[in-house]
Amino acid sequence: MDDEQPPEPRPARSNRRAPRAQPAPRRQYTDSDSSFDFEFEFDAPPRPRPRSRNRKRKQQSSVRPLHVLLLAILVIGLIAFAAKALTGGDDGSTANANGTTQTASAQAAGQQDTTKTVATASKAGGNAKAATPAPLVQARPAPTYQAGAKAMANQPGLAAASYVALDVDRNEIILAYGDKDQRPIASLTKMMTGLLTAEAGNMWHPVTVSETAAQVEPNKDGLIIGNRYPRGVLMYSAMLGSNNDAAAALGEDLGGGSYAKYYRMMNRRAKQLGLTDTQYASSSGLNDATNWSTARDQAIMLARALENPTFAKASGTWRHTVRWNDTGGKRTYENHNKMLQNYRGTISGKTGFTTLAGGCLAVAVRRGGHTIVGVILNTNDIWGDMPKLMDAAFKRSPA
Repeated sequence: MDDEQPPEPRPARSNRRAPRAQPAPRRQYTDSDSSFDFEFEFDAPPRPRPRSRNRKRKQQSSVRPLHVLLLAILVIGLIAFAAKALTGGDDGSTANANGTTQTASAQAAGQQDTTKTVATASKAGGNAKAATPAPLVQARPAPTYQAGAKAMANQPGLAAASYVALDVDRNEIILAYGDKDQRPIASLTKMMTGLLTAEAGNMWHPVTVSETAAQVEPNKDGLIIGNRYPRGVLMYSAMLGSNNDAAAALGEDLGGGSYAKYYRMMNRRAKQLGLTDTQYASSSGLNDATNWSTARDQAIMLARALENPTFAKASGTWRHTVRWNDTGGKRTYENHNKMLQNYRGTISGKTGFTTLAGGCLAVAVRRGGHTIVGVILNTNDIWGDMPKLMDAAFKRSPA
């Protein structure tokens, strides 16, 4: 081929190695347009973060003071608990007065003393320490009748259909008329509710008001459904103000939410106290059909109940003021028993009235250390009848 070129000769081999190519220098980028003035090296490995040798030592030293503090608190608590146990201290509130009270005994002595304690009708309920309840009142032998106690010549001439005067110290009936006739007793029923409440103790126990209790008529304290009130507040409401919703709430609470259970509790306690002609079927006394008793039984009831200091305190209080959280103010109860103010020596009692039961009244009067209980049922003149009965009783049974 005319245009074919001969191949170029190969270069001769040399034993000398070609020089090694130098690596390209690393490129560095500087962010000169920003406020940062450090350099980024993309292919530089991340620098390991130096490990602090003192970190573990510092953590251990920060925990030690906390342990010492907790140990010190525990030791102080144990010392305080041991001291309180040794002294038998009990700083709980008493179970008888949750507010400002003015008692009949202070008035009888011409004093105008008031005893102030704290009472709160709180929606959240109270959490104060409960006072130890007093021992249960025990029954006594049935009272005997004084000679001539039922003789018409000795009767004081009352309008009441039934009445009785019981000498508590001698356990002797001084005067009696129809004293074993079974009759509705209206709010004298609240004496049993008051005694059972007092025997339950813990006057700060919160009582939740049900719809049934809140709707009881009449004589209402205006309790609000679902709210909780201290047991002691409701007791004073029932005993002094004779409020039926308070008595119903107490009964329902004592019966564990069951009125039927509470009525069984009332009747069981009545038998234990020696009430032989009584049937309870109400916590307030509004049930005139199946809730009944006798003048004699109610006299025994009051005489025994007075042995409980919480009941005696409440039933003998003329005026009692409590804080009432429902309205943010205070509420004052005034005892319906006017004889606490108007008849010398009156220390306790309870009023009652329904259309069927008529006027009912039970009182205890103490003179010279001598106590007489009087009960009248079904009268239209309780404030005229009772002074006559008590005057005649003290004449027949002088101290």
